[in-house]
Amino acid sequence: MKDILELLKLNNSYNERKKELEEYIIKTKSYKILNLTVASTSLDFPKSIFSITPYGMLDSESGNNKDGIVLFGYEPIDNIEEDIAEENSKQFISIYDFIFPIDKENSTNLFDFPSFSIYFDIKDENYYIKDFNIGIGALMKIKKYKIENNTLINIGANYLVLSIERENLTIKIFNNNILENNSEGEKKYESKIFKINKNEDKIITIGRSKKCNLSIDDMMMSKVQSCIKFDSKDNSFFLYDGNSEKESMNGTWVYILNPILITDNFVFKAEHTLFVVNIIQNN
Repeated sequence: MKDILELLKLNNSYNERKKELEEYIIKTKSYKILNLTVASTSLDFPKSIFSITPYGMLDSESGNNKDGIVLFGYEPIDNIEEDIAEENSKQFISIYDFIFPIDKENSTNLFDFPSFSIYFDIKDENYYIKDFNIGIGALMKIKKYKIENNTLINIGANYLVLSIERENLTIKIFNNNILENNSEGEKKYESKIFKINKNEDKIITIGRSKKCNLSIDDMMMSKVQSCIKFDSKDNSFFLYDGNSEKESMNGTWVYILNPILITDNFVFKAEHTLFVVNIIQNN
């Protein structure tokens, strides 16, 4: 658990955290409850709504240990070596609060660590989500997002890496559907590179329309799927879904690499599952 606390950038010890949460619940008459609804999925979940309190998830797979940290993970795959899977199961599955059911027949990876977490921050009394950058990962649906270096986004069948260096934003595109051979004959994703200079002072549109600055042949994308603007006041690039006024059909999704504040109606997806958050006040 110490490693997880460090990954979540929670400075106090595990026991200190549990004690603070207990004191918070005792003295607080009203606190936020986060309801997590499975909006759509191709997997077989036992129920569609999961409730999270400052203590943690109700009806947790591991039992609510009242640490305010909800770990989302996967069942170990036993098609590699049974002894490894059994040992891995004992070591990790006992700490999962939420276990994604997976298709074992078509899976080859042995997941040995939670993929992401939702946790309660006592200081500002809010919930946050953090991906551990291991396994498939979690993505959030955005309307407007301040671009950080190495921001990874998903639109249609494409993955875009946005890198910032001095005056330029570089977009590297990886297409899931188009593969090419490298010099050694191995298959790899087709990639394109597009550069934006912040002094250009214009909107960069991304979509399947030929009129877009960055046109991508992908029928899963809207004509204008996303756009990027530079804000001189903030000295930052911002990513918008659609043309910033009209949203795209399938949304613009950003990988959750840093802790993100969860607000009411927050939407994210992981492992072919779409989740919608509803935050209510417990009186």
